[in-house]
Amino acid sequence: MRNYFYIKRLNISLLIGAIVILAGCGDPILDIEESNAYHWQKNMNEAEFEKLKEGMSYMEVVKIAGGAGDMIKNDQYRWNDEILMTKTYIVRFKDDKLVEKKINEVKEHKK
Repeated sequence: MRNYFYIKRLNISLLIGAIVILAGCGDPILDIEESNAYHWQKNMNEAEFEKLKEGMSYMEVVKIAGGAGDMIKNDQYRWNDEILMTKTYIVRFKDDKLVEKKINEVKEHKK
């Protein structure tokens, strides 16, 4: 009988430990994107783009934009415009520091 209580206490301790470990393994980018009220808010708008400053880290840019960018080249990411979808915002990093940003106009598809 005594072994039963020891095993039960051990199982509860292991369960609590697993919960603590799993809670600490969250994805910060996913947390940022899930905090948006709408899925399109993970894109960027011009006001957010203007807040970006040279030397910012990728995670700082993700927090401002509300979501992760699409990697288009090594250390270069693209965010679509969240309002009109007529622009893309290109941000380039070097050693996880913002070094260049630019706006590209999206051209219509020709039929």
